Amino acid sequence: MGRISGARNRNHEETRSRLLQSVAQQILVSGGSHPSLRVLADGAGVDPGTLRHYFGDRQGVVQAAFEYLLKFGQERQAWAKSLAELPARAAFTQLLGQIAAAWSGALGGMHAAGFAEGMADSGLGQIYVSSILEPTLSSVEELLIIFHARGELSVPDARVAALALMSPVLLALFHQHQLQGRRCRPLVLESFIEQHLDGFLKGYAKS
Repeated sequence: MGRISGARNRNHEETRSRLLQSVAQQILVSGGSHPSLRVLADGAGVDPGTLRHYFGDRQGVVQAAFEYLLKFGQERQAWAKSLAELPARAAFTQLLGQIAAAWSGALGGMHAAGFAEGMADSGLGQIYVSSILEPTLSSVEELLIIFHARGELSVPDARVAALALMSPVLLALFHQHQLQGRRCRPLVLESFIEQHLDGFLKGYAKS
């Protein structure tokens, strides 16, 4: 008996998952270069029509890759929340240090791809913000709310404070890595993080 019209092959999800892993890895190492559908297909060892079959169009491919990468980011977010057991200074030192250490690997590639794709396609920009950037900021907000409730910091607006903490660090990492700023204006990230935290914690100190 033949396959019912419109039904999926038994290995549809397995093949889709394999392709997704390959595409996600290519996006991570692309350095924010906005690879074409053909480039992504070539890297996965298939033709563009195969990616269209499993993901629709290029936006569908990148969206699926972002959602796939989010699953791995959830472990890091859970770890970030566990830092609430530490004093604020120690927690944020660990958090920012880990982000800096992971940036040269998958983390930096993920954010670089998000910015590159988002600047070229507003729909993908929304997907990046909602699936990768905002969950990261939300983890920081939760920490700030806890430290405020514990009396260590005075944080009237956790969202503003989270952006104030993270934005300079993300800019410094993009500057040094994706934009190759370390070639013309190298920065010792450990010292930068320490000085940034000095100012941040002073600004949000409990009165």
